[in-house]
Amino acid sequence: MKKTIIYSKLIFIVLFAALQGCSSIRLISDYDETTDNLTTEIQQKISQVFVKIERNIGTSKAEYSNFIDQYDDIRVLVNTIEVRANSIDKNKIVQDQVKEIISMLDNLEKLHMLKFNGLKELTSLKDGFNRAFSAIIKLQTGLKRGKS
Repeated sequence: MKKTIIYSKLIFIVLFAALQGCSSIRLISDYDETTDNLTTEIQQKISQVFVKIERNIGTSKAEYSNFIDQYDDIRVLVNTIEVRANSIDKNKIVQDQVKEIISMLDNLEKLHMLKFNGLKELTSLKDGFNRAFSAIIKLQTGLKRGKS
């Protein structure tokens, strides 16, 4: 009788382990088209800021006061993507990426208030934004293809 109970428990454990191995555990959220689209839109708007500053650096047209509306528009979009990222389960990676964009945007705006001295400053800032946006877009593209 004891052997039967032991064998039954052993069979149960083996079957349970086998079934667990067959189930898929998802450690990251699924692809989110809205996040993908918003990321691209934010990237475009930040690129527009860089292009206008680069074109007008050293003139009054490049002053921060001329870009407040653009920064406000970008912040609205960034807030939208932040809220969205925070509302999706298993989305910590995207949440962290969005936090990084917010930090970078804060720094860009602060530096812009102080005035840019040359294109070299802008190039390194722009490169950082491009890397950050590329990471988000790459992740979303991978999720879209089913890779995670």
